Amino acid sequence: MIANYRLLLLTVLLSFHQLSAQHPKEVIETFFEAFHKKDTTSLKDFFTIDAGLVSVQNSLSGVRTKEESVEDFIQAIGAIPDDLSFEERLLSFNVVDASGMTLVFTPYEFYVNGSFSHCGTNVFTLVEKESKWKILALYDTRNKSCEFSNQTN
Repeated sequence: MIANYRLLLLTVLLSFHQLSAQHPKEVIETFFEAFHKKDTTSLKDFFTIDAGLVSVQNSLSGVRTKEESVEDFIQAIGAIPDDLSFEERLLSFNVVDASGMTLVFTPYEFYVNGSFSHCGTNVFTLVEKESKWKILALYDTRNKSCEFSNQTN
């Protein structure tokens, strides 16, 4: 009888854990809500302490990479003038469970003050810590031409 209660309790606890942890897609959507609002306080909470950010820019002169820390990213967002608006429109989500981490691919188009700026693909590496998904790494490509950049399959 006690074994049945323990099994029932374990089942309830596991069910609660699954309900309390957001799905990675929801985490990314919430991240971009904070990003568009330039909410630097909220943005910090999405990252692990040692998260890495890398941008890959493709141009006629070749490929350039730029690495930055979470602190640099947060400072850059905080420095954006209030009269400048931007929107990163996510075109789709491809979520891949990779045994202990989750990868989320999101092709996007980026607009500044309503005008197209560039496009590319984000690659989020997420890990679950204390029932919350955190960004371990964020890679993005930046392209002026979108005909090849949004192919994730």
